[in-house]
Amino acid sequence: MKVVYWALPLATLAVAGVLTYLLPHLVAEAGGAQPFDLRPLGYSAMEARIYLQSLSPAGTALYQGAFRLTDTIFPILFTLTLCLPLGGRGQIWFLPALAYGLCDLAENVAVARLLQTGPEVAAQAVSLASGFSQGKTAASLVAIVLALFGALQAWRRR
Repeated sequence: MKVVYWALPLATLAVAGVLTYLLPHLVAEAGGAQPFDLRPLGYSAMEARIYLQSLSPAGTALYQGAFRLTDTIFPILFTLTLCLPLGGRGQIWFLPALAYGLCDLAENVAVARLLQTGPEVAAQAVSLASGFSQGKTAASLVAIVLALFGALQAWRRR
């Protein structure tokens, strides 16, 4: 079990490193604009349309390809990593981490639809994707606090 306690966070960090490597390329392909995934307070339909207009074809391919694949693996690993220090706590403690993972994965699907549609995207589709971005942010903050609290409690018991 100790292998999991080290391997899972290290794998999560490795995948985060790949996302960090890909991010400047994605930003450059959008004329310096931040991708949807990095807008924690969400975005309006107008902001989404402007972003989609500024995103080059190579940027769209990167966003739908390597970035999306990596960003699908990351929330799964991060959710599991957040749950590690919560073992033995009750199921309710896991809910924010699970909510984060589900919101991030749903955001990825919603963003993929925005990318497929392009600048003519409907406001309702943007609102859905933006809501998942906001939900992901809120849930991750709560999950991180709970995970840190759980880790601190486990450390104190040693």
